[in-house]
Amino acid sequence: MTGTEAAFAHPAPVTDADSEPFWSACVQGELVGQRCGGCGTWRWPPREYCPECHTPAPVWERLPGTGRIVGHVVVHRPLGPAFADELPLAIVHVELDGTEGEMVLTSKLQEGEWRHAAVGARVSVRFTAVRPGLVLPAFTLDHESTPAPAPAPAQKEPRHDLDAA
Repeated sequence: MTGTEAAFAHPAPVTDADSEPFWSACVQGELVGQRCGGCGTWRWPPREYCPECHTPAPVWERLPGTGRIVGHVVVHRPLGPAFADELPLAIVHVELDGTEGEMVLTSKLQEGEWRHAAVGARVSVRFTAVRPGLVLPAFTLDHESTPAPAPAPAQKEPRHDLDAA
């Protein structure tokens, strides 16, 4: 990789012993979540000990790869040169199905879907190979099960009676 290519490379997630199974599953095209082998609590980010019962027995389970947006922001200015061609970019918080609402993953929507990002919208995971050995989960809107956005509220007429006082 040349110096110019390195300057524009996507930043890579920091993989450690706790998160390595997640990133390895992404390379295989699978979305997995960590839960406690003792009490069953889902947890994100992954960690060795359960925050609920303190059991050191994490278990990885395959997830369906679907969920709903519970928060989002649309970025219009580049976060760095590596993202300049992806703007505007919708960053989403996705509550993952199969985790009883306990696992929310931060990711992005597929390019071009930012106009339709909405809280409550259904999404499905798509894996994006950024470079050899680096595959990231991103999401795409499920247009068939996502409700149409609510109409914008009507504009109120300005009150002129306040000017008379």
